[in-house]
Amino acid sequence: RNMENLIWANIYIFILGIVLALIEIQIEGKHAWATQLPTWRPTDAKWYARIYRRMMSGKELTGYHASLFTFIILIFYLPYFYNYPLTLDHWLKTISTTLMFMVLWDFQWMILNPHYPLKHFTKEHIWWHKKWLLGLPQDYYGGLALALVVLVPLMLQSASLDAVYWWGMNVGLFSAQ
Repeated sequence: RNMENLIWANIYIFILGIVLALIEIQIEGKHAWATQLPTWRPTDAKWYARIYRRMMSGKELTGYHASLFTFIILIFYLPYFYNYPLTLDHWLKTISTTLMFMVLWDFQWMILNPHYPLKHFTKEHIWWHKKWLLGLPQDYYGGLALALVVLVPLMLQSASLDAVYWWGMNVGLFSAQ
């Protein structure tokens, strides 16, 4: 039953990523990372812009992305407002799932955007991902690794690797889709 729930949740999250990627493609078009959008862009003189740039591998903070990331977090936390129990297990898995979703959604944007065909999924064409490893942006590895690291308290609490198994199943299901 748990595996069936995990599969259905991953299908739902996959569809959510597609819809969000398509919306973002309609907004940005061929001008990635909001380069042509009339959006707020704080300078690096602002402490929060510098922190964001460090956390996001040198990417510029924009109002567009701050709003979009906030919207995604709100989507993933919605069940708690319908009385889904806010336990440590649920909270950390929500954080982990959100991080995995960010990687999935970014890749879906690449696949679905006609201005960035998969054959151009390289450092030379995808300029906003500055560091690459084994054919993928390093941010993908970082996001997936962080999605695992946030589960460490669950591993320590339960003295088992169930959380690692859960993470691996999610990564596997996302990858298979």
